[in-house]
Amino acid sequence: MSAARDGRRETDLREWRTGEGKVLGARIPPPRDGHLSAAVPPGLGPDTPARVPEVSDRFWTLPNAISLGRIALIPVLVLSILAWDDPPLALWLLGVLVVSDWLDGKIARLWNMRSTWGERLDPIADRILVAAVPVSFAVAGYIPVWIVVVLIARDLLLTATLPVYRRRGLDPEVTYLGKAATFALFWSLPLLLTGHAGVPGGQAFELVGEACLYWGVGLYAWSGGIYVWQASRIARAVRPRGVRSADVGAPDGV
Repeated sequence: MSAARDGRRETDLREWRTGEGKVLGARIPPPRDGHLSAAVPPGLGPDTPARVPEVSDRFWTLPNAISLGRIALIPVLVLSILAWDDPPLALWLLGVLVVSDWLDGKIARLWNMRSTWGERLDPIADRILVAAVPVSFAVAGYIPVWIVVVLIARDLLLTATLPVYRRRGLDPEVTYLGKAATFALFWSLPLLLTGHAGVPGGQAFELVGEACLYWGVGLYAWSGGIYVWQASRIARAVRPRGVRSADVGAPDGV
C-alpha cells in the first residue's frame, strides 16, 4: 500500500509540474539503430546514480567559524548605525558581512567542508542580518518604517505556507522574480549607507539606493503573492504523505 501511495504522489507531482500529466522523458525520440545512447544523452538515463555531496556532523569547521563570526559582527553593525552614528564604519562592516556570506559557502564546496551545522548556521546568520539591517536603517531614518513592515509581513506569510511543502516532502520553488527582488534589496542597503557615509558623490549613491529599494520592495511583495499561489496549487493537486486519494483537495492551511 505504501509503494502504491508513493507512486500516486509521484504521478501527482509530474502532472503538476508539466500541466499535462505527461512525463517529460516521453518526448525523447526513439532509439536509432538499436542504440539507446542515441536517444538518451549520457548521464540522463533513469539508472544514472545521483551524486550526493558528503555532509558531516562536525561543528568546528572553517565555514562554520566564518558563519559564527558573521553572527557576532551583526550587533557591532547595528551599534555603528544607531549608537555610534558612524556610517563609514557601518559600511565597512556591511562589506565584511557580505563577503563572508559568499566566502563560507565557497570554502564549504571547494574543500568539501559541508556540514549539518553549516546548513543551519548560514541561514540563521542571513536571517538575522536581513532583519537587523532594515530595522536599524528605519530607526536611523534612512528608510521609511512601512518598508520594514512590508518585508517582515511577506516573510511571515511565506513561513505560514511551509507546512504545505513539508507535508508533501517538497521544497518551495524559487522564482526568478524572488531572486530579482532579493538582488535589488541586497544592493539598496550598501548604496544607501554609502550615501550617508560622506563619500564624494554620496547623493548619487543615495538616489540609486532608493530606486533599488523601492523596486526591490515591489518585487518582493509580488513574488510573495506568487509563492502563496504556488502553495495553494500544490495543496490542491499533490497528495500529502500518508493521505488517501479521497482527502486531496481538503483544506491544508493555505
